[in-house]
Amino acid sequence: MKTLLLDRDGVLTVERDYDYRPETMELLPGVIEGLKRLSDWQLFVVSNQSGIGRGLTTVENVEACNQWLTDRLKSEGIELRAIAYCPHQPEDKCACRKPAVGMWELLQKKYDLNVEECWMVGNRGSDIEFGQAVGCRTALVVDPHHGDGGTRPDFRIQNLEELADILTAVSSLVTIDDAVRFADEARRKGQKIVTTNGTFDLLHPGHLYLLSEARKQGDVLIVGVNSDASVRRYKGPDRPYESQLVRAAKVSAHADAVFIFDDDDPRAWLKRIRPNVHVNAASYGKDCIEAPVLSEIGAELVLVDVKPELGSTTERLQKMQSQSSS
Repeated sequence: MKTLLLDRDGVLTVERDYDYRPETMELLPGVIEGLKRLSDWQLFVVSNQSGIGRGLTTVENVEACNQWLTDRLKSEGIELRAIAYCPHQPEDKCACRKPAVGMWELLQKKYDLNVEECWMVGNRGSDIEFGQAVGCRTALVVDPHHGDGGTRPDFRIQNLEELADILTAVSSLVTIDDAVRFADEARRKGQKIVTTNGTFDLLHPGHLYLLSEARKQGDVLIVGVNSDASVRRYKGPDRPYESQLVRAAKVSAHADAVFIFDDDDPRAWLKRIRPNVHVNAASYGKDCIEAPVLSEIGAELVLVDVKPELGSTTERLQKMQSQSSS
């Protein structure tokens, strides 16, 4: 069953610098709205509570706050299956303090959790390291007070409502086999099939223009998104900035079917999908690498003008780097 592992403070509740009492507990914006939309996910909390080991709070107080959280969510129809917490200080070097995976091992054994269906959501680098050590996908709630500790989460989100947006989109992604079946069904209905592909890193207006122009060429739009591995092969080890799931999820809002592919170019899957039209940026030209395959399957190549004024991923990355260094 699909499972969310959630940090408590800074993800579900407002951080209080160890001053946690039931009467001071407060949910963060977007928690109720986001978790209600994820009603088919089971929810667990995994939380470091070193205030106990530091003598700043007590086990009884932490558990009272956890009960407040459980009851508050339950009043909105949201069930927490369990809350696991570590009471130790970092100096204790215990097996349960994140990023160590002791809390995961406890929950996995008791609730028979499948790591392939789990996501870890936290607001610190240690949360992301925990999720990566477990082997699940990760989402970081952006928090300027903590940063990401140099980690690379699958997603960066503002709150749990945005997480719900992304997870809903991710669930709509298809495999290449699904995309082929989708195209076959569209063909049987007499629909005109359009394909395009790309990295779509940090989706920007230039990408959206290409997708909107592709949409105009037919009845259904199928988009292939390059996997992280394939992007690194031709753009270098620092790209992509966003993971393949993030990039594909964003594109899915603008297409009828989206899949991730690991080849360096789309020729292999174009032969399988057999679109009526394939769309490329004009910078690739009419003699692009796909042209012979498109001729073979009888598909039209449509080139869309590149509009520099709409920006590029490189420009966005340079701007982000400039802002972070200023």
